[in-house]
Amino acid sequence: MLGLSGGIDSATALAIAAEALGPKAVYGLLLPYGDTVSTEMASTHATALEVETREVDITPLAIAFAGVAPYFESREQEGNLRARLRMALLYAAAAERGALVLGTSNKSELLTGYYTKWGDGGADLLPLGDLYKSQVRVLAAELEVPKAIRERTPTAELWEGQTDEQELGLPYVQLDQVLAGLERHDSQARVAARSHVSEADVGCVETLLQRSIHKRIFPPVCKLGRRTVGIDWRETTGAS
Repeated sequence: MLGLSGGIDSATALAIAAEALGPKAVYGLLLPYGDTVSTEMASTHATALEVETREVDITPLAIAFAGVAPYFESREQEGNLRARLRMALLYAAAAERGALVLGTSNKSELLTGYYTKWGDGGADLLPLGDLYKSQVRVLAAELEVPKAIRERTPTAELWEGQTDEQELGLPYVQLDQVLAGLERHDSQARVAARSHVSEADVGCVETLLQRSIHKRIFPPVCKLGRRTVGIDWRETTGAS
């Protein structure tokens, strides 16, 4: 079960799932907010892969939430609401089918926190989670994801004119180079020189990494017992 947005990440995750499991074992949900060209692009790709889909317009749900509580007046909160509504619908549809929810976030998004906590970050499996956006683009071409999707400007469509790179402050090509350098523990100066950005830009990316730590870890638990979930409790897959 996965949400199909018409973007390169969801299209690539869909192609991986269809090839690995067979199209009959995959189900896609189209969850637009109003009319958008993304819906048609995603639907056309899913049809080509012979994957069953269903469309649910989340507009009435978002309007209902905004109408009963004063918490969704900013565009950021409105965007988070839409992402969390989609997560709720994905899990409801997955429960109906006894399925897992396949997330579509890539490594660039996970490291910078460019996703909604308990929204598009809510999933059971992240097949693209250790691939930078630049690597996803290469994989998408290998999987023959339609060119129109691959060349489309990345956007979460959270508001009119919104784009990923505008929000992140750097083009993905440079952002990924910076993140790869930080992953190697290179110095700011070395990362900046290799990525052809300023040291200030590298500092901004480091700030994004630090500020989004809470999104990448299990909610902190106060340790009171002998073994504590999220700290020293070790999960096993079967009886020893």
